[in-house]
Amino acid sequence: MRRRRLPDLLTASRALIAVAILGMIPAGPGALRSVALLLLLGWTTDMLDGRVARRLEKEPTWIGEHEFQFDMLMVLASAIYLIAVGLVPPAVGIPYLGLAVPLCLWLNLRSDEFLRFKAFTMLLAFPWVFAPFIVAYFHERGAAYLGLLWMGGALVLDWRRFTGVVGDFLAGARAFLRRP
Repeated sequence: MRRRRLPDLLTASRALIAVAILGMIPAGPGALRSVALLLLLGWTTDMLDGRVARRLEKEPTWIGEHEFQFDMLMVLASAIYLIAVGLVPPAVGIPYLGLAVPLCLWLNLRSDEFLRFKAFTMLLAFPWVFAPFIVAYFHERGAAYLGLLWMGGALVLDWRRFTGVVGDFLAGARAFLRRP
């Protein structure tokens, strides 16, 4: 029975990773490498949770149904870290997040179509998914290269998942653009 909880634990771990990333703020820009490693750990759990759930033939729980929100929580934490430690100018980051986060939350609550919310949120979160590794290229090059290596490996190991995510985004974008 414990084994059946593994997919949810992998998904929920991204909330703990988000808290750990926020906990790095007092360490300043010097913690960028640790933040990048935490993100790679989080994205690894993201690749594994669905596979494990399918292998165990496990029905989704509340945590599994909200996996995307756990992903976005981790992305938001890394964006807050980058802004708080000055690696992204607050004049850019704060207004962006100040508009994007409430819009995404509003759409999540108002939309009866999950793909609409997901596509819109993915569009706004896209720059923040890659920002830690782009910033790392200028401040902590090893972390940037590790991120590139991880991304290449993830694409090779799970190309179908990548095309599925892109497909979800495109389907959601079409749904978002349709008149309700």
